[in-house]
Amino acid sequence: MSLNDMADRAPRILANGEVIDIGGKRIRYIDTPHVPHGWDAGVIYEETSQTLFCGDLFTHLGNGPALTQSDIVGPALAAEDIFYDTSLGPSIAPTVRRLTDLAPRTLALMHGSSFNGDAVTALHDLASAYDKRLRAAMPEVPA
Repeated sequence: MSLNDMADRAPRILANGEVIDIGGKRIRYIDTPHVPHGWDAGVIYEETSQTLFCGDLFTHLGNGPALTQSDIVGPALAAEDIFYDTSLGPSIAPTVRRLTDLAPRTLALMHGSSFNGDAVTALHDLASAYDKRLRAAMPEVPA
């Protein structure tokens, strides 16, 4: 079964950076190939509330509150140490850092508590952690 089987009308693929209005909310689709995994990965940024729908970035375990200001980077790295689900390659850190240009106020996570603390710092910290992991896995990668 595919989306086409369930849709009332044919779905339309959003172009990278395309913004659509969904009734007072403006969403922007951003391609993030292989970040955190899968060639077809992408995130959505809701411009009105400045919410970044992160997909599997920052996945963490447990049954936390719906919204937190606590650290989400440490728990995301702990989950990565269990699942090894992120495509650890040279594009991950730059892609995550590019998301900081959006200056999100909230990071809406698919797995775990959403975050409404310093989202830009959390994104930078996650990118730095993946840089460090990549260098450890491939010592020939320049710093």
